[in-house]
Amino acid sequence: MSGTIAPERTEPEDGRWLPSFTDALNRPLSAWLCVLGWCAATGVFLGLIAAFAGPGRVDTGESDFSTWAIAHGDIACAYPSVTQPGEPPVAPLYPILSGGVAAVARIGHGVPFPSATALGPGCDKAFSAMTRWEKQTGAIAPTAWIGCLTWLALMVGVIAWLRAAGRGHRGWEPITLIVVAGLLPVWMCIQTFFHPQDLLTLGLGLCAMACARRGRWLGAGVLCALAVLSQQFALLIAVPLFVLAPATRKVPFSVAGLLTGAIVVVPFAVMTSGHALRAIALGTGDNPASGGTVLWETHAYGVAGVLLFRVAPIATSVLLSWWVWRRLGPDALQPSALISLVAVSLGLRLVFEANLYSYYFMALAVTLVVLEATKGSIRRSVVAWLAVLTLWICRIGVVPFGVNAWGSYFENDLLPLFVGGLALIGVLVILIRGGDHRGLWPWLTVAVVDLVTLLPADNEISNGELFWFWQVALVVPGILLAAQPLFVKIRQPHTKGAPGVEPAPSPAR
Repeated sequence: MSGTIAPERTEPEDGRWLPSFTDALNRPLSAWLCVLGWCAATGVFLGLIAAFAGPGRVDTGESDFSTWAIAHGDIACAYPSVTQPGEPPVAPLYPILSGGVAAVARIGHGVPFPSATALGPGCDKAFSAMTRWEKQTGAIAPTAWIGCLTWLALMVGVIAWLRAAGRGHRGWEPITLIVVAGLLPVWMCIQTFFHPQDLLTLGLGLCAMACARRGRWLGAGVLCALAVLSQQFALLIAVPLFVLAPATRKVPFSVAGLLTGAIVVVPFAVMTSGHALRAIALGTGDNPASGGTVLWETHAYGVAGVLLFRVAPIATSVLLSWWVWRRLGPDALQPSALISLVAVSLGLRLVFEANLYSYYFMALAVTLVVLEATKGSIRRSVVAWLAVLTLWICRIGVVPFGVNAWGSYFENDLLPLFVGGLALIGVLVILIRGGDHRGLWPWLTVAVVDLVTLLPADNEISNGELFWFWQVALVVPGILLAAQPLFVKIRQPHTKGAPGVEPAPSPAR
């Protein structure tokens, strides 16, 4: 069925930039070339993690203990009452999957798992008992490598969406996957911070969007529920889909999601005495450890903090999705409009966050890249934004990905020099060729940011103290870039039934 979907005809907002390249990407590919692209993207993802001494150990405690408990059939202690300080446990979907893999691979089975007595009444000693067990078995390293499997979920999600949008089986498919695999916030989810559940969540969310595009709302509901059971920010995908769903499909979509959630939530809530509910409802981001963002300065804590940091982006997404539906109607389910809306919705998380870790940008960065493929064009501004994000992560991000001498040199010197050098070359090419000078500003922005981040670290901007400044400088342009195709669609007259534009899915499907 995917081969029958025609892509939207859209013109790039930055002019006809790289026309021969984008035209080449629109050509159909054979199945074996697509598979070769999948393998190449997977190789890039795994190669970058291995090259920089990953997987990392930051935040492994958020999922490892649940994984080990589930792998050994001790579900009650998957969410103990006492956890590692500063590392709230993840929602249950990833531990279920990783626990199954760990059980099959018999990770740590050479040493008996702690007994019920060692785990303590109510599992109140589970954390210390499993820590001692892990030190005897060395289970943490092989358990961390399980996280790489979540790349498969993200890859499948990107492929499913591109094919539902009419860009699959074309050059866009392998190129988009390779670019996504090489994005710093993507592979750092495993290499540095160890948040594989974020990759799993976005992959499931993209699959849900693909199902919605094809009119399969029951499947979209199931996938949205699974995504939420992996990480809470999936609600920022589920909300637009619910609002945009045809009236006759809202109930099947909602019921499928609620039933799927209940199948997992109810048993885990009962067996863990309700401890799993907090992880499902608030996610691992409910831990304002570093702060520094704009809203962090409001010093909102407790219930007010939850409402501000967690509920506000969802409420804003509801209002935005309703407004888009009012303006576009069924055309809001057109590929470029839908992925643009979801990208903006995911960007709202960064607006209302208390922290600003580099992996938080993963969802927005990936959806921006997928948005470009969906439109069939490449904007200079998006490439420049990704370059600026890369510079910020390399020079100012909280946790470095270069943990050894070579990696540190690559992160702090080589990569910024390479990115800044390419930006300067882009400026010179435009000046020498006498092209449209409006194409200068994206590359000038990258060059200026490169110079700012290379300044001596005795100022607040380049030493990372003004996180709110970089939040505004990165998040606001990122959301505007995500919203631009949506606003273009809204300003255009309705094109339902126009040549080259696929109509929105019929509610009867």
